This record gives sequence, C-alpha cells and structure tokens, in this order.
Amino acid sequence: MSDYLIVDCALFRESLSAALDGEEGPLPEAEVDRHLRECGACRAWQEEAARLRRSMVRQAPAVPDLTAAILATAPSPVREKWAARIALAIVGLVQSGLAFAEFLEPGAEHAGHGGGLSVIHLSNESAAWNLALGIGLLWAALHPRAAGAQLPLFGGFALVLGVVSVADVSGGQVGAGRLLTHVFLVIGLVLMFVVHREHRRRPAPAPSTADALGTGDDDLQLPEQGQPAPPAAIRHRFPRRPASRHRAA
Repeated sequence: MSDYLIVDCALFRESLSAALDGEEGPLPEAEVDRHLRECGACRAWQEEAARLRRSMVRQAPAVPDLTAAILATAPSPVREKWAARIALAIVGLVQSGLAFAEFLEPGAEHAGHGGGLSVIHLSNESAAWNLALGIGLLWAALHPRAAGAQLPLFGGFALVLGVVSVADVSGGQVGAGRLLTHVFLVIGLVLMFVVHREHRRRPAPAPSTADALGTGDDDLQLPEQGQPAPPAAIRHRFPRRPASRHRAA
C-alpha cells in the first residue's frame, strides 16, 4: 500500500479547499494530484466544491468611471482670504488692550462724575464689557463661522452706544478721547460683517451630484435591486422582562 493511502482523505480535501481559495495547503501539490488520480471520492468532492464556489461567487456589476465627470463639475478650490480676519484679530487685540488699561486705572474715565466706589465699580464693569467685546472679535477672527451669530449682539450694542454717545456729546457729558475708543468697536463690527460674508460665499458641494453627472438610478442596476430589503430587527434599549412567570408543577 502506498504512503498517500495511509493519510486520511480529510487532509487531502483540506489541501483542495485551500487551493480553491488561492492558498497553500498542508500537503504538497504533487502529492495531492497523485491522490486525485487514484481517489474517485476526492475527485467528486473537488468538483462539487468548485461548483458550489462558482454559485456563491457573483461577478460585480460594471460601474462606469465617473472620475472625469466629477472633476469637471467639482467647484474650483477657493483661496482662503486672510486680510479681513487678520484685521479683525488686530482690532480685537486693541479692544482687549483698552479694557486692560481701564482695569489698571479704574475710575479714570469717570473721575469727573464723583461717587467714589460706585465710579470704580462702573469703570470695572465697563472694562469687563470691553474685554468681552475684544474676546468676541478675536473669536470671530479665529472661527469665521461664529461671526454671523455675533453680529446681532455687536450691531445692537453699537446702535445703542451711538445714540447714547450723541446724547452725551450734546449735553457735554463725555469728551472726545472717550468717543475715540468706540471707533474700534465700529471698525470691528464692519470687519466682522466682511468675514461673515466671505465665509458664506465659500462654495458648498451640490446636493444633486448624481443628477448633474447624468447618472440617475436607472443607469446602475445592482443584482436583486428590486427585492425589498428585509425588515431591521427591533432592538430595545433595556432588556424586556417576561410578562408572567409560571411555577413548574
């Protein structure tokens, strides 16, 4: 009896299965071929395994190359505009610097109004508000998407401040030096609006890319596309307890 007959056919069939998958089996190929010539059961098993593999492996549907069409319809890259953002950041730093200067000399701007401690608190409150405005300008310069959300706040504050400033100038209650500090707020508001507009003008990908390329749903047919998808299993967040329990008799 030859040596290959001593070995169980399962080992040869393992080598045949590995060969069908393009892998290397546990036995040499020459020994497997010699066994196939003399073992009809293994030859039948190999033919059945090959037939089953061909029935399970399906050819992928042909998909057209859309690279050129996508590149043709894609928007050209837009160069980032940094001038307005840099100017807005500078204005934010200046606004924050004015607030810190007011913190270092509390009550200097309101010295002529009297009031002692209340004037100092009023000055600190004004400095805190100016510092918050400076931080808001810096944040809009770093994150242009947030500029639009801050425009109503800055615009409303500038409007009310302008009306109050006109009334104070008419009554002689504020000097020209104090009014000049409000110029940076107006400049920052204008720059914030510019940054917001530039951010909105950046192109976004079109939602109907398939329609623009002329590749609708009728062009690509996947196998078994008309069959309805199986319903998804309902998953509960918490395990459900049985409705009732019965004791065994």
